[in-house]
Amino acid sequence: MPDHNQTAPGELEVVRRFINTWSFPNDTREETDALPELARAPEGWRKVFPHQSRSRLDALGRLQRLRADLRTACQGEASSDEVLNEWFNSAALHVKTRWIVGATKLMIESSEASFVGYIVAVVANAIASGEWARLKTCPDCRWAFYDHTRNGSKRWCGMTKGGPDGRACGTIAKVTAYRAREAMKGGVA
Repeated sequence: MPDHNQTAPGELEVVRRFINTWSFPNDTREETDALPELARAPEGWRKVFPHQSRSRLDALGRLQRLRADLRTACQGEASSDEVLNEWFNSAALHVKTRWIVGATKLMIESSEASFVGYIVAVVANAIASGEWARLKTCPDCRWAFYDHTRNGSKRWCGMTKGGPDGRACGTIAKVTAYRAREAMKGGVA
């Protein structure tokens, strides 16, 4: 899936890439999970997550549960607050001050030296900064994308195909809805 204007700012991009290790490719429309292969192949892991190593705490099942919970949270489900809070507790988050670009900022960090701890801390910082609400998943292809629109109302990963491997999920959804409305009115669909 192309990333045309879907990348998230800063470290939140690592979270987006992690969520997208599960995908629903346009050509096959069958679920694909790249995480087991990445967990088995350290060189593959380093290619996708070059600055984040795994630890013994990063078992495949735990990584898959975190990814599924983050995907649910990106969809804005009501139960996601409770689930995220459980991850925050398990990763032993704490607040520190850090000097960044001429100012002191509060940063949430994890005491857990693991990829999971890192991801959970990035999510907590994104929630604190307001960026988390803009990380969304497409209701059609379920690709995680960052909403760069001014008002944060983007719903689909894209309205145009964006290349040979792209999918115009928004256009497809709107055409489908239009045809359904026309069929209800007795029009031609």
